[in-house]
Amino acid sequence: MERHEAEAKLAELIEATKKEAPIPFSPRDAERALSALLATDDLWEAVRLSHAPMRFLCAFWNRMVQDGLLAAMDGRLKLTDKGRDFALALGISPTREAVCDACEGRGVDFRKLFREAAERFIDICKNRPEAIQDYDQGYVTEATTLARIAFAWQRGDLEGKEIIVLGDDDLMSIAAALTGAPKRVLALDIDERLVDFINEVAEREGLTNLQAVKHDLREPIPDEWLSAFDTFLCDPTESFVGFKAFVERGLLCLKGVGSAGYFGLTHVESSLDKWARIQKFLIESGAVITDLRDDFSGYVNWGYIETMRSWEWLPTKAAPKSVWYCSAFYRIELLRKPQLENKRLEGNIFEDEEAATT
Repeated sequence: MERHEAEAKLAELIEATKKEAPIPFSPRDAERALSALLATDDLWEAVRLSHAPMRFLCAFWNRMVQDGLLAAMDGRLKLTDKGRDFALALGISPTREAVCDACEGRGVDFRKLFREAAERFIDICKNRPEAIQDYDQGYVTEATTLARIAFAWQRGDLEGKEIIVLGDDDLMSIAAALTGAPKRVLALDIDERLVDFINEVAEREGLTNLQAVKHDLREPIPDEWLSAFDTFLCDPTESFVGFKAFVERGLLCLKGVGSAGYFGLTHVESSLDKWARIQKFLIESGAVITDLRDDFSGYVNWGYIETMRSWEWLPTKAAPKSVWYCSAFYRIELLRKPQLENKRLEGNIFEDEEAATT
């Protein structure tokens, strides 16, 4: 296949994909999707490597199957000879990774700060509540949670600080409290199972600085928590409204200039267009992005994978066998006090047109 023929075919695929997946994506996303297919034939690994919205990926790959460029079967995606010629004619090369084995690409080794606390945390997690679909839950690996806390500690956002965790199926509040570094840790969650579990751990482990309270983040933040914390941590749902429900609440809880916030954001459920809108919102709210570590967080495969929204879109259906859902880790710091409304949020905050795992 000649280059001009391949470019015309790519344009045709993109136009067809736009009709099936009316969400923001670019030709560069299509190139990343092809590059991933040259690197692996595992469906879920290809999703992870693509760094593009899942709704786009499924529509794009399904179109490739229809056009004889891709074969999909038993959880495998294999470029046909025609498909491989197409990708190579475009000058596409396989996705390459150079991830550090020690820190798994996070740039932080939690063992250097709290080895004993890490072992206690891993043991505690053996009896944690399982993720449920009702609240769009899906928790990260223990190593991810520990690395998040280590990162906040080395940035000066943990020791002697008052911490609030908004939504805590990742059990970040427990990991933070186990270090003995924070002055106070408050976890908010709508799920009574998690609230009870965190409070039981606090009592059993003698963590007097840790408390969990049931709170629906669609509701306003009580006055006692406004401007009361040095640091917030959260892993928000990724509809734009849902993201704001978590991060806006976090910003409202911060004391002021110099206070910090941490959150995650994926490529699977958030296009770069949404990333741009979120970054604009943060800057307009008086925050600056100081750190962004892509693929920092890896998520344990949840039990409701076959009922999530994107299951029916997949070109071939098979449960994942390894970590595929990853998120970037953001740190923000306040340059000025945010001027945000503390009002009730109506309706479904979990879904938008890019949502894939709800």
